[in-house]
Amino acid sequence: MIEIHLLEQLSAFAEWGTLSAAAEKLHTSQPALTRSMKKLEEELGTTLFARSKNRLALNETGLFAAQCAERVLNEHIEFERRIKAFDRSLHTLSVGFCAPVPQTVLMPLLNSLFTGMTISADMEDDENFLAKLEQGTYQLAVTHEQPTGDMYHWKKCGHEDLFMALTPGNPLAFCPELHLSDLDGMSVLLLTQIGFWANINKDKTPNTKYLLQIEPDSFWELASHSDYPVFASSWHIRRGETLSGKVNIPLADPECHTDYYLVCLASEKDRFCQLFDNVTENTIQ
Repeated sequence: MIEIHLLEQLSAFAEWGTLSAAAEKLHTSQPALTRSMKKLEEELGTTLFARSKNRLALNETGLFAAQCAERVLNEHIEFERRIKAFDRSLHTLSVGFCAPVPQTVLMPLLNSLFTGMTISADMEDDENFLAKLEQGTYQLAVTHEQPTGDMYHWKKCGHEDLFMALTPGNPLAFCPELHLSDLDGMSVLLLTQIGFWANINKDKTPNTKYLLQIEPDSFWELASHSDYPVFASSWHIRRGETLSGKVNIPLADPECHTDYYLVCLASEKDRFCQLFDNVTENTIQ
């Protein structure tokens, strides 16, 4: 069987064009690379190079072999990635969350159901969550758009609405509802880690100055003791977790009202049946 490192060296020679350049990139010597290419020819039983006094070049068979080697190397990388992802999934449950509230609500449930496993949580825009499920990067995901296709098993797990928390002296505090465009040009406090909400806010408020805060504690300290507007969640408002001295005005834009969906691969639904049985469309509410 051809050794992988020989294919790596052939691919490097095809990319860099000379033994010296390929040897430098591979951190080996030119004589060692020459011996490897000779060994590859012997194992294949064919000539891959056109040799002249001062030049070595791939012949037609060599060019074809280099293309095939590149495909094999890519498959080898994918093989390693899949095996490592599978092994990791036996001990670690990786979950992608598209927003803070789903993570707050579902993490205690995950920890209670999957005792003995490490729960790894990411929070980011869910644009690539379904692809990451397919790749094995995540075993579970919470998205704000309903998945389509037979490849996925999903269940609606809740809903969230956005509000603006304003001081009573703010002129907008007298409005029955607001639109994101009403905030354009203002200064607004904003946490950095808010998943897909970050893109929705900024698309309609290009002239708004967002005062970004990385640490939640610092964010809430500033929000509690300043006049800056902040976004508020219906989930926190329902639980009485509101900022003292501020009024919460609903945002009317459609994108400020979202459903959430718990998703896994259809092939894994039996593994997570207990989790899906414990989730309803009102779990996040």
